[in-house]
Amino acid sequence: MLVIRKYQEPDDRKFIRRICCDTAFLGGPVEKFFNGREIVADLLTLYYTDYERESVFVAELDGQIVGYLTGCKNIKRQKRIFTTRILPVIAVRFILCDSILKKKNILFLYNCLRSFLKKEFFTTDISSEYPATLHINIDVRYRGIGIGKKLISEYLCYLKKEKIKGIHLTTVSVDAVRFFEKMGFTVLQKKKVSYLSYPDHKKLYRFILSKKLTDEKADVVK
Repeated sequence: MLVIRKYQEPDDRKFIRRICCDTAFLGGPVEKFFNGREIVADLLTLYYTDYERESVFVAELDGQIVGYLTGCKNIKRQKRIFTTRILPVIAVRFILCDSILKKKNILFLYNCLRSFLKKEFFTTDISSEYPATLHINIDVRYRGIGIGKKLISEYLCYLKKEKIKGIHLTTVSVDAVRFFEKMGFTVLQKKKVSYLSYPDHKKLYRFILSKKLTDEKADVVK
């Protein structure tokens, strides 16, 4: 039996972090581009599990957590807390750890710097119209059975009750774009990125999708 429920600390934390790292690179493990699971898990999930856990949902199938959705109601608050409280601590830990000198990590940092200099990380501010955001991951063994749709449906209902007027998200997966378009999202921007450039992924694009939530009926997935 599938159950979509709110995040419960601390029991759900380790499962969210594991699934996050197992699916961090286009649905594959983080080790494809970076060595350091704890650092990546902190970068991608720490804000949500520590600062806005009320906006985190998990999918539990027969008592086992198989997916999650991390969300925030105000992207400006998320960026402020991440930049001032989370990122500095992670940066220090990374500098002091052994993995900083690993070839794969040096390549990733170089690609990130190149993307930054190309202004690939800069986007139009849409936070006033679409203040909320989300990130969703499903264990690869349980994809294609509607879990993602139910997680998003539950989250959108939650945002509407909170009177949030719009939501946006970012992805580099073309398959994810198709999935979110079926959920009523629209592509606002498509931009080539190089920070995830590897021999088998030379041409990747970052998509920004959005969806208005005001004056709409609640999304219900049967």
